[in-house]
Amino acid sequence: MQTAKELPEELDVTNPLHVEWIKSSRDPLIWHEAAVAALAYMGDKHGFLPWLVEQPELDRATAGWLFLWCAGERYLSGQKDGFYAKIPDDRVLELTKEICWRSENGEFGSERAGLDTSFEETREKCLKLISNGQIADGVVAPRALLSKPFQSQNGNGKYFVSDGMLVNSSFMSGLLGWA
Repeated sequence: MQTAKELPEELDVTNPLHVEWIKSSRDPLIWHEAAVAALAYMGDKHGFLPWLVEQPELDRATAGWLFLWCAGERYLSGQKDGFYAKIPDDRVLELTKEICWRSENGEFGSERAGLDTSFEETREKCLKLISNGQIADGVVAPRALLSKPFQSQNGNGKYFVSDGMLVNSSFMSGLLGWA
């Protein structure tokens, strides 16, 4: 496995060659940041997100982020649009359904990525909807995914997202004199 200093300085999820590199890295921590960049900032014209949710190594925190960031409560309540992601609402629904199905029929590869603690409130709201039976007909509730709190982000990833780009943490640290 490459060290952070040996990795590309930047990765762009709108560049098909970069997306292929991200996939081939087989690194759930890099995938996590790429998922954030695609869903929240840049879109996913190269099909990274559907590919990601099918990977055995998909990190539980990445699945949690994808579920909680734009759909979570609204999806459980039956909402079908207005998710404010950088991909079309129908694709948000497809991803969310796949994550929920996987939660209840499989498992996630690891839990290394972690989530910002601000997601805990949303996780608890979703659990309350589920426990109160307030989910829409036909919705598979991701009980296993949401059953326990996510670990906090540790800030030790190889990349972080800045304006939709994945920026190499070591490169930025060296540039700013942090290392």
